[in-house]
Amino acid sequence: MKLKKLLVGTAALALGMLSLTACGGGNSGSGTDKDGTTTLTFWNGFTASDGEILQEIVNRFNDENDKNIKIEMDIMMWSNLNEKLPPAISSKTAPDFVALNYSDFAQYVKNGAVQPIDDFWSYDGVDKNDFASSAVDLGVVDGKQYYVPMQVQGMYMYWNKDLFKAAGLDENTPPTTWEQLTEMAPKLTDASKNVHGFIFNKDGTAPLYNWILANGGKVISDDYTKSEFASPENLKTLQAIQKMIHVDKTGPESISGAEMDNVMNAGQLAIELNGPWLNNGLKANEINYGVTTIPQGSGEKTAILDGVGYAIPASTSEDKKEAIYEFLKYWNTADIGKEWSMRNGFPAYLNSVGEDEEVKNDPIVTELSKQMEFAKPFLPGFDQLPTINNDIINPLIEKLLAGEDAEKLMNDADKQINDLLAN
Repeated sequence: MKLKKLLVGTAALALGMLSLTACGGGNSGSGTDKDGTTTLTFWNGFTASDGEILQEIVNRFNDENDKNIKIEMDIMMWSNLNEKLPPAISSKTAPDFVALNYSDFAQYVKNGAVQPIDDFWSYDGVDKNDFASSAVDLGVVDGKQYYVPMQVQGMYMYWNKDLFKAAGLDENTPPTTWEQLTEMAPKLTDASKNVHGFIFNKDGTAPLYNWILANGGKVISDDYTKSEFASPENLKTLQAIQKMIHVDKTGPESISGAEMDNVMNAGQLAIELNGPWLNNGLKANEINYGVTTIPQGSGEKTAILDGVGYAIPASTSEDKKEAIYEFLKYWNTADIGKEWSMRNGFPAYLNSVGEDEEVKNDPIVTELSKQMEFAKPFLPGFDQLPTINNDIINPLIEKLLAGEDAEKLMNDADKQINDLLAN
C-alpha cells in the first residue's frame, strides 16, 4: 500500500459539515457490551498486503487479550477515510480510534477533531523510553501528544542493479548525493529499450521537499508566518529536476507516483525515490534491486521523517480509552514491532526492535533504519501543508516537468503560499 500524502481539504475537515452516515458504527454509548465485551471500531487505509498483515495482528489481539476487547476493523482508501471521518466525528458515528497519516493529522488537531492522548505514556506497561524521540514527535502539536506511532517511514533510494550493470555502471555503487543522481540518471536512460534512468512523479512533493532541505532551502519560515520558497537554493533544486526530466529525458514528463511504481516493478526504471512500501512489490516482481538512504547535499545529513499514528476522535467516549490503550500498548511491543518491520520492510522506531539480532541481520530494515538517525518531522503541527501540496506545489511540479520557466514558477508559488498564510 502506498502511503501517499492523501490530502485533507479544509472544507472536508470543517466539523460543522452536514452529517454523513459512515461505516464502522457509532460509539457514543457505553464502552462495554451486555456480554462484558468491549468492542472497538477502527478505521485505517491499509488496502494492500500490509492491510492483510494488520488484520492478522488485530485478529491475534482479539483472540489473545485477557480484557475481553474485540476490535472491528474497517479498511478503506485513505482519501475515503479523510472524506468520511470529519463529518462522522461531528455526528458521533466515527470509529473509536483511527490510523492517520502524519501530513493529515495537524488539520484534525486544529479543528478539535482528535483528543490529546498524553496519558498513554503513563499507561501501565508502556515504556516511552523505548520509542525513538523523533517518532514520538510526529504526533505532537503545541506540546501535546495527539497520536501514538504505528509506523515510521521516509523517502529512500531504490536502484535496479541489472540496469546499472547494463549501462556499464557499478551495480553496487548507487549515487549518494543529489548531484551524483543528476549526473548518473542520463547514463542509465535507454530510450531504445524503454528504460528510464530516473522519474520525478508529478505528485512528488515528498522527494521535492527532501531535495530542497538537502540544498539548504526552505518552504516557509520557522514560525510558519511567511513563505521562503523563493530562494537561490530552491531555484537550483527546481532547475536540476527540470534538466533531468525535460532536457535530459530521463523519464516521462507527466506520470503519477503509482504509475512510476509500475515502471519500477516492470524492470524499466533504474532509480526511484519512494517509501518502504515499494519493497514488497519489487520482491514480488523479482527485481534485482538495492535500497539505501535518500541522496544528500553537501552539508549535514537531512531527511524528512514521515509516518502513520493511532489517534482517538473527539467523539470517542472516555470509557473506551483504556481498551484502546491496551491495543496501542500491544502494537508497540517488541514482538509486534519486529513483525511489522520485517514483513513490510519498514524501519524500526522502537529501540527494542532495532536491537533485535534478527532485525539487525535483515539488510532492508537495517538499511532503512539508518535514516532514523538523522530524519526529522517536516513542519510539525503545520495544518496548511496539505493545502499547499494540493493547490500550489503539485501544480508547480507538473508545469516544471513540462518545461515552464522555473524561476517564474517558484516566484508564483511563493506569492501563493504567502497569500494562503495571510488568510
